[in-house]
Amino acid sequence: MSDIGYKTREFELRNLLLYLLIAFGWSWLWWLLFTVGILKMPAGIGTPEVNIVSAGPIVILIALTPFGPTIGSFVVTYMTEGKTGVKKLWKRFWSTNLGLRWFLGILLILVILFGTPYLLTRIFEGIKSELVWTRNPLVIIGLIIANLINGGLSEEFGWRGYTLPRLQARWDALTSSIILGVIWAVWHFPLWFMLHGPRLLSHTLPSSGFIILTSVLFTWVFNNTNGSILGAVLFHALGSVFSEMLPSNFTYAFSIRLVLVVLIVILYGSKNLTEKNTSWFKL
Repeated sequence: MSDIGYKTREFELRNLLLYLLIAFGWSWLWWLLFTVGILKMPAGIGTPEVNIVSAGPIVILIALTPFGPTIGSFVVTYMTEGKTGVKKLWKRFWSTNLGLRWFLGILLILVILFGTPYLLTRIFEGIKSELVWTRNPLVIIGLIIANLINGGLSEEFGWRGYTLPRLQARWDALTSSIILGVIWAVWHFPLWFMLHGPRLLSHTLPSSGFIILTSVLFTWVFNNTNGSILGAVLFHALGSVFSEMLPSNFTYAFSIRLVLVVLIVILYGSKNLTEKNTSWFKL
């Protein structure tokens, strides 16, 4: 890793391809086995109604399935850099680069990303869905823990910790974000097929666009915290929590995200998406 924490010195194409093979191979294998029915998905999985005791050990496998990106990052790092590289990768999770200012910034951005479309949905669609967490705030703790493990920790060592710095060794931050966004979206395809079946195509295109926009926001956070994996993990996990806490119309959510991404690119610059590129606008 170079002195700039969010960018490596070299692109490392061969290592990236090996990483993607492991990241996709691990997750796609199990998702496909569930899809074709070789493995059975327990009833109520992903909801409070699931009975973990009766579901048995399969729940552990389901929890480990999305860890392909993180497994790939540590395996390839060990193969290419040995134990020293693995320690450095793990240490970047505990880095203090995030800081209080950017932690609060992440919370503010999430409030905008999810609070605004939620309000627009209530106002213009007349949809007033019940917010379960208002009746039982302890639900929020469970959501945070679940999404830290399955989402934040399962993916971000790979997408932002390993892949993004190498993409930025060759392309600017915006281009790297778009490339990674496409990869990230494709990785989800088997999962989306499991969830949506025949409606896969109608779901895939808008969801892929949504993920690409989100990838730009991740790069913005990652680069401005000098490559903080903790920042990426929290942004991923808390984003999933907010999405469950504040459901909204997809069009509103997509539009708000698009506007925010455009503003960030204009204000911070597409080259690095960092605040050092502008002295008049700082978070």
